[in-house]
Amino acid sequence: MFIFITVLQVLLGGFFLFTGSKIISGKMANEFKRFGLPSFFNVLTGSFEIVGAAGMIVGIWMPVAAILAGLLLAGTMLAGALTLIVLAKDPIQKAIPALILFILSLIVSMYHFF
Repeated sequence: MFIFITVLQVLLGGFFLFTGSKIISGKMANEFKRFGLPSFFNVLTGSFEIVGAAGMIVGIWMPVAAILAGLLLAGTMLAGALTLIVLAKDPIQKAIPALILFILSLIVSMYHFF
């Protein structure tokens, strides 16, 4: 199980580093406008993802970092999924990737917590 969680942390860390950088750069600004959110949400969301990505990687050696990063990323992904469904009124299928990332982030947190 340790190897699976470690690989999951590396994958999540890489993924969120990539997407967080993309969000901060403004490449997804139109999505945030579509949701009716102010522009500072780009920086806020991107920062959460980059900090969470770093926490996932550091968490390989310091479990408390993985717990906190997992919770931060899970919360971010849950908020993203709800934003797609409630604010954007998108079909629930569009929220599935965010919900999967929510679950995977929680799995990392729960593994290191228990």
